[in-house]
Order: sequence, then structure tokens, then C-alpha cells
Amino acid sequence: MSNSTLQRADGCSVFFSLIVATVLVFAFFILRQCLPTEELSPVDNRVINERTKKVAAYRSEEGNFTKAIDRANAEMNSSLESVMRDIVTEYSSDKASDSDESNGTGTEGGGK
Repeated sequence: MSNSTLQRADGCSVFFSLIVATVLVFAFFILRQCLPTEELSPVDNRVINERTKKVAAYRSEEGNFTKAIDRANAEMNSSLESVMRDIVTEYSSDKASDSDESNGTGTEGGGK
């Protein structure tokens, strides 16, 4: 059967685990420094011109997209505004006709 007593970590095993972890971390950084790194190629004028063209194309495309979005929003807002004005006008005319009937001899006035 298995031993049911508590297994406790003693100080030596924890200390050695920390030492091993520290050595592994330092070995990783030392190995990174020792391995040759890939040299970056110098940027020439051709690459700079290509990047400039790509940035200019992106900016013009972004400007056209922004203008299209603004145009669509303006159209939706103007159509929404006209619909809301029609509703307000219709509601105002209904309110005015209701108040004219209530002031007259209609049954809503409650007079005898």
C-alpha cells in the first residue's frame, strides 16, 4: 500500500531547484549572445520609394473611404431628419385638430 504520511519539501531540494532555474536562465541569455544574429540589410532608395508609394496609396484609399462613410452618414441623417420632421408635423396637426374638437361642442368637453 501507499505511504499516507505527509511528504514535505526540505530546504535543500527547494534551494537546488532555485539554483538550477537560475543557471538555466543565465544559460539561455548567454547562448543568445553567443549565437550569430542575422545582419540587417541596409535600406536603399528603391525600398524607401516603394514604402512611400504604399503609404501614399493607403492614405488616399483611407481618405476615399472616409469620404464615402461621411456621405452615407449625411444621407442617412438627412433622410432620418426629414422623416422626423414629417412625424412632428403630422403629430402637431393631429394635436391641433384634437384641441379644436375639445374646445367646441364635441362630447369630449364634458359640458351639459
